[in-house]
Amino acid sequence: MKRLLLFALCAFTFTFAACEPADNQTPNGKLTLTSKAVMNFDKLGGTGEITFDFVADQTRQAAPVAVTCTEDWISEIKVNKHNVTFIVAANEGDERNATIKLTAGQDNIHVMIMQEGAALADVNFKATHLGGSYFGKFITDRGQTEGFNYFIILSDQQPSGIKTIPNGATQYRFDIYAEAGAEFSHKEVRIPVGTYTFDQQGLGRKGSIDGNPDASLLYDPNMSQYSFRSATLVVTKSGINAEVILINGDVHRITYTGEPLLEDYSEDTYADVCPVSQYTDTLSFDVTGGYMYAYYRGDWFGTGHDVWFMHMIEDKSTFTGVYLIFNFITPKSTGGFNNPEGYLGEYTLSDPTKSLDWTFPAGRLRDDSTQLNAYYMYCVGGQIDMSQAAPITAGSIKVEKVGNDTVITIDGKDDAGNDVKGTFSGVVHELDNQSVIAK
Repeated sequence: MKRLLLFALCAFTFTFAACEPADNQTPNGKLTLTSKAVMNFDKLGGTGEITFDFVADQTRQAAPVAVTCTEDWISEIKVNKHNVTFIVAANEGDERNATIKLTAGQDNIHVMIMQEGAALADVNFKATHLGGSYFGKFITDRGQTEGFNYFIILSDQQPSGIKTIPNGATQYRFDIYAEAGAEFSHKEVRIPVGTYTFDQQGLGRKGSIDGNPDASLLYDPNMSQYSFRSATLVVTKSGINAEVILINGDVHRITYTGEPLLEDYSEDTYADVCPVSQYTDTLSFDVTGGYMYAYYRGDWFGTGHDVWFMHMIEDKSTFTGVYLIFNFITPKSTGGFNNPEGYLGEYTLSDPTKSLDWTFPAGRLRDDSTQLNAYYMYCVGGQIDMSQAAPITAGSIKVEKVGNDTVITIDGKDDAGNDVKGTFSGVVHELDNQSVIAK
């Protein structure tokens, strides 16, 4: 019986690793490939998946399916019940190919992996820093974006923010839309693994790069800007590879080695360390006759729950007075937009480690000065007075119907630890379904 150590080959199974199956575990059965026998990758590489069916002869105990591959540019091979996943590294040399072999007893199948070679680039850039911001979904005139928006900066210096560029820095900026959103904790924003391609229309589809010239572009050390003609970006668990063709036809190839974590969010931002609230005592209010908006946004956060975004102003005619915003997370069982009062209920602060039913994410000021999730503000003529603004970061919120009015009662705290207590009563004048995905 011949055995090979795991370190000799990239061989993986459910319970063991081997290039050849053990004689006493050989089952009679059939492996059937359900994906392509030849898989092609461009020079940037990416994630691959092989799917298969395996039916074992029930008269003998089936051995697990094993996978072997002798090329080190194919890594992170994982075997599941009906598929094999793997990562193909970026290719900086000639065209290459490899074989991935699936074995179960005496039956086996081979899949050919082919990768194109790397043509010479005008610029090969090694990024040492990854920065950016997470924005989530957007509402457009066509509906909400299909993907979740991550703004990525690949640079040779630590990005100081999305609005500023350090002196002498080179920055490649990519505005991408991913299939998955980031967690509410915002302490770690991990860019979803996948391949992102150029979309000149910038429709916010999953797996796309916004092709608008002010969204994805290059800044050189002299602060000159260069738009992209096309771009492809591949995110893996261990890095990012991108190829960009500028408007002038120059080809730039960018590589970043490291986990795809946005650096400016892997540490607390200024607003997380220093309280945004300037209050020093209890913040209290009691509003009646207010003007309220309720927008149903479906699975806005990508968590499998519904989200109702509500905001309200004390005096609509001048847009002056107490102004509140909330993202309320409700279970799908409430009926979505078919239940126009599905937001009624009692909410506590969201905890990503627990059920998100009937919760609200903590308010915070994003680094582009956008107020998020749960916020108390005071407006004068449509302008927010930031000296009278505070994120609500703890406590409970009750939303109930009293007669024709909707009443919101808050018993919470701001980010400086002050109590936030008050009620806002008014009529929901504007109800809208914003869950429609832009096409």
